[in-house]
Amino acid sequence: MSLSTILRRILKPTLPPFLGAKSTKQQHSLPDPEELPADAHSFPAGVVVFALTAYFFSSALPYWKPLTWWLLVTGCGVLRLWVIHRTHFDKMTEQERCWRLRALIWMYMAAMSSATYFLYVPDDIAMLSILTLYLLGNATILIAHLTGVDWMRTFVALLILGVPNAIHLIIDGITMDQRVLWALGCCSLIAPIPFAQISAVQSRLMRKQFESRLQAEGAAKAMSSVALAKSRFFAAISHDLRQPVHAIGLYLDAIERVVAESGNKQARNAVTGITVSWQTLNDLLSKVLDLARLEANMEKPDLHPLCLASLIQEVVLQHSSIAERNGVRLIALTKPDCWVYADELMLKRVLSNLLGNAIKFAPSGSTVAIAVRRSLNQWRVQVRDAGCGIAQADQALIFSEFVQINNHARDPSQGLGLGLAIAKRLTELQGGTISVRSRAGAGCCMTVTLERYAPASAPIPVTPANVAPKNDFFNADTRAMHGLRVLLVEDDVLVGGAMLQLLQSWGSRVHWEQTAEGARRYTLKYEIAICDVRLPGKESGLTLATGLQAAGKRVLLITGETDSESRDYAAQHNILLLTKPVSPRELKSALETQINSPQ
Repeated sequence: MSLSTILRRILKPTLPPFLGAKSTKQQHSLPDPEELPADAHSFPAGVVVFALTAYFFSSALPYWKPLTWWLLVTGCGVLRLWVIHRTHFDKMTEQERCWRLRALIWMYMAAMSSATYFLYVPDDIAMLSILTLYLLGNATILIAHLTGVDWMRTFVALLILGVPNAIHLIIDGITMDQRVLWALGCCSLIAPIPFAQISAVQSRLMRKQFESRLQAEGAAKAMSSVALAKSRFFAAISHDLRQPVHAIGLYLDAIERVVAESGNKQARNAVTGITVSWQTLNDLLSKVLDLARLEANMEKPDLHPLCLASLIQEVVLQHSSIAERNGVRLIALTKPDCWVYADELMLKRVLSNLLGNAIKFAPSGSTVAIAVRRSLNQWRVQVRDAGCGIAQADQALIFSEFVQINNHARDPSQGLGLGLAIAKRLTELQGGTISVRSRAGAGCCMTVTLERYAPASAPIPVTPANVAPKNDFFNADTRAMHGLRVLLVEDDVLVGGAMLQLLQSWGSRVHWEQTAEGARRYTLKYEIAICDVRLPGKESGLTLATGLQAAGKRVLLITGETDSESRDYAAQHNILLLTKPVSPRELKSALETQINSPQ
């Protein structure tokens, strides 16, 4: 290696990221410890140490020598602080700041090494030994300070601190025939070599740790990006996935009626199998898309005070028919003053999932209880059943995706293994926790813990206006639909054809348009409009629905989107909103609600 190369490596100016470096390379490299700005908080302690050192040596030297050394070191330190913290320093170019900072650091080192002259006590072996140890101690601190710098600059810095004193000791030891002095000098002269080696080893370890951290961060970011891209992909295509599933469900109603009239048992069994398969696909699609939205952080909670008693009562009523069919007794133990701070729709989904699981796994003739318990500043909602229970080893797995403990054959009638994973994430979004307490063969207790809310006066619980009612059983009576004039606005040919056929089979008079512009020409001729949210052209189904509502028409919105914007918009304008896939019974129930509601 040539002398010019060595000098370039020793004097090369580099600026660490925290001093204003903007380049990508510098932002992803270790900061140069030699160029760290002086710490104004630790400098006063250093000044005191220097003063005590000067005071110690003043007992063996004229006072002006230790004082001069103290003033020189302190002055260089103050000058360094003053230059670095000036506004002018920040306005310099990157290259100018590098050289200015480098000059200040080397000047400070030279001031420290001047102790070889100002604190040197001739013929006093004890004081000279203390001086040597003091300089070697400073060299050790310097190694810690310069860890991360290449070994050549560290070695030069150590030479500046130790070599002048070493040469002075060796010369005096030879001229005065003092073996101790020249031995100390030799030690001081050789010490920079092992010190530099130690610094080089520490620098390599530091760089390896830094590179490992960068690789780990890069891998974590890559995995996070892949997961986020996957979640956003599912969320983005949810509309296209829901459309054919929605159309299949609508066509099934007509097929069921035709098969029922034919009396063909084989055809009836086939239709039953298709219906069950459609329901399974619908459930799987909804839960996978819900999970994708949660992973993509697209689901935002709307937290406000909620009365647990009324919410639990509503959830129990929704599951009462299923419990009766399974021979299970439902009990709700609540209090009128139990209020929590949560999202009503999210909490309903969580409790419905837990209650549905409890009913499904509870043996016939047993009891499922949902109770509210107080715990410090929280309320605990517990769902208890007398089912098969969960073994201790499996309890940590049940909140993972697609995990079903007692369904190794993957029977879809027993669920999909997504409900508890979604319930856990929805609970955590509301700032709560969900836990399980169970033993194999001894039932299960699922607990949702939420922040307690103590209102000054009990607010009136509000049911969201954009939630469509759902019936557990389909009422075959379609007399309310006979003669109903319906304007259908749907751009998808498959879905539009299915809805047109279904509505006409109920006796309704339907006109189908695919754009908002075309639908506006027929608004006066029809009693109720069914609008898809996503429409071609400049106008969406949301603006069309509000326009029709302002004109005094009843409106029903249907969407395949999973974002909260459509839901919030519908709630704000008090418009009923259904999310695809929509079964015939849901559509019929929603239309009946609109027909019977006052305008």
